[in-house]
Amino acid sequence: MKKNGKRVTIRDIAERCGVTANTVSRALRNDAGISEATTQKIRQVAGEMGYIRNNFAAAMRSGHSRLISIIVDDIQNPHYATLIYMMDELLRKNGYVTMTLCTHANPKNELVMANLSIANLVDGILYFPESNDAESASLIQKNQVPLVLIDREIRGVCADAVRLDDYQGGRIAADFLYARGHRQFAYLSGPSGNGAQPLRQKGFEDALAERGISAEAIRILDVEPVYDAMKAGKIIRSIWPVAYTGLFAFNDQLAYHVINSLREGGHRVPEDVSVIGFDHMRGALPYLSPLSSVAGAGERTLAETAVSLLLRRIGDYDAEFITEILPVMLHEAKSTVRNIED
Repeated sequence: MKKNGKRVTIRDIAERCGVTANTVSRALRNDAGISEATTQKIRQVAGEMGYIRNNFAAAMRSGHSRLISIIVDDIQNPHYATLIYMMDELLRKNGYVTMTLCTHANPKNELVMANLSIANLVDGILYFPESNDAESASLIQKNQVPLVLIDREIRGVCADAVRLDDYQGGRIAADFLYARGHRQFAYLSGPSGNGAQPLRQKGFEDALAERGISAEAIRILDVEPVYDAMKAGKIIRSIWPVAYTGLFAFNDQLAYHVINSLREGGHRVPEDVSVIGFDHMRGALPYLSPLSSVAGAGERTLAETAVSLLLRRIGDYDAEFITEILPVMLHEAKSTVRNIED
């Protein structure tokens, strides 16, 4: 029986079996120098006592924990949840297990989760940074833990990174809406510290400007009051007046909130307002309502590329840094009309 609430140790098993701790350790590692009968007895007793291998001690000896940390800012976002599921599956095929840590979009929490990952002797970190705060990434690199940035980069941090072509995604959304006859637009921005935000907005604005659309015809909706309105159940107030006919949202999560709000306010989607998101969550979650959305093009996914970059870095920590920018395309659905004048 365990005493004083302490976990079962190799010494506890050795005492029960009447052998040395070294013999128990060797038996649990299937050392051929220990007789089969002794090994079976030790394993049986270990199971009865509820022994769990101390991975920290094993990692200290071997230098490898086979554990990967995934640090994400918003676990509720289905886009991130889908990526995490895919990365976990790919890593398991390569002999690793994962632990997912959520920062709740708080820079202070990012540092806490970075510390926790390092303290757990992880072999690598897949990191979705919420902001351009470099402190957490710098701490990870100072401890020489392989790191891959996902979905965005951090200014001043040289690290492996993979993201979609956010600028081109903004251009694609603008081109699509303009070609369908829209001349009054809205862009619902992402968080100000998010590295993808300015790229998507600039791509959208640049493409429209090249077609002669003035800045006055593009309403920029600040995400902060929209988030507050979402929490209060009053999002329609933050996107009012609805003088625009084509809206591009920073991501699908925001786009779905806008669509619901527009419909509750008496506006038809897509007949009155066409809406485009970013991430194509419906590709992984087909039960979601149809939404035109920008996302990756081709077979290479963010998850596959991120895992590939991390395994490469684990194998060669001093390898040259790589930034992969994956191409994007529009996945058209029924949240946009084919021609506004139809």
